[in-house]
Amino acid sequence: MRAASGRRQSVDLHTHTTASDGQLRPAELVALAAQRGVAVLGVTDHDTTAGLEEAINAGQRMAVEIVPGIELSTAVDAGEVHILGYFIDYHSQPLQEALLAFQARRLDRARAMVSRLRALGIGITFDDVLGLAGEGTISRAHLARLLTARGYTSSVDEAFARYLARGKPAYIAYDRPTPVEAVQVVRGAGGAAVLAHPYSVSGLESLLPHLIAAGLVGIEVWYAEYTVEQRQALAELADAHRLIPTGGSDYHGEGFREGRELGSVDVPMETVARLRRAAGWAGR
Repeated sequence: MRAASGRRQSVDLHTHTTASDGQLRPAELVALAAQRGVAVLGVTDHDTTAGLEEAINAGQRMAVEIVPGIELSTAVDAGEVHILGYFIDYHSQPLQEALLAFQARRLDRARAMVSRLRALGIGITFDDVLGLAGEGTISRAHLARLLTARGYTSSVDEAFARYLARGKPAYIAYDRPTPVEAVQVVRGAGGAAVLAHPYSVSGLESLLPHLIAAGLVGIEVWYAEYTVEQRQALAELADAHRLIPTGGSDYHGEGFREGRELGSVDVPMETVARLRRAAGWAGR
């Protein structure tokens, strides 16, 4: 789709702001989206909706449709699973109560990971992490950015590969909700639940039927880091399970991770309409 000026209009349904571990404030993210011709922007911060009001207000000023969303971090025995929620009622009290519990678990985990890093001779403190995160939801991305800024690693990718990824010296699993519980949280907030970056999910084929039974309606197909072949395979998987194929850049900021540039995916506008219908969205 193209705007009247001829500039391409695109859809990006997976982005983060300073409300979690992104580098841009919500209004700044929306401004960049408008600059890059993104017509529909999903704001999906980790375990928080704190940036949505600012993003929606900015979207109204800049003619960018904001899809109110969230990314919930969950776990199975084999690793992490992230569930995206779209067109959520972000004022829902049960949702906000659940998010407070999620965020408390994140703080406990971050403290423990800092202790691991210090035991490895890395001179950072939990206060350093809090200073970098500000009011945002703390994640491993904050630790990775701090390690890179202090010169312990040359990039965020190296920080994960050496210290923070599952099985690495500073990695700590923490008590998270299950993916099924996350799908139920999204549904409880009136949203459409989608499985994020499915190639990071161990045991995908066995997990998927359980998520669908719980109310999952979509799966991320057009993910920024995936190859054409991977996207095609996921599109076929979505079709086989009658799931809505969605997509996004997983944008956190310039230079965060290679390939995750805002608006870098080609998501059909029809995807937005299907998610809206699945959520029963009426502009709450």
